[in-house]
Amino acid sequence: MRLLLLLILIGAVAYFTVPTRETQEAAARAFMEAEAQEQTGEVQAQTGISLDSVVDFVTGFVAGQGRYENYYVASKFTADMPGAAYLECWGAFTQVQCRRVDRGAGQT
Repeated sequence: MRLLLLLILIGAVAYFTVPTRETQEAAARAFMEAEAQEQTGEVQAQTGISLDSVVDFVTGFVAGQGRYENYYVASKFTADMPGAAYLECWGAFTQVQCRRVDRGAGQT
């Protein structure tokens, strides 16, 4: 009986703390900006593209795009990325975790 009450309590807390679409988009932008900054050093040396232009592209890329799914106790946000990859973010209890997934090649 205690276990059932505990599960109901956890479910209720999870329901009221599911991250919103805006939270998911912000986490996706932050993840993409961090990934872009890692790759900018070698891209800038090879092509002369500045960090500001890459960050602006990434920030505008996610805005208003992507698919948000609410599973009542968790949420999922996916957005296509250039190439054969997409961004997948899962959220629960106000926390969001993002990762890049390559289609057909598994995950990185």
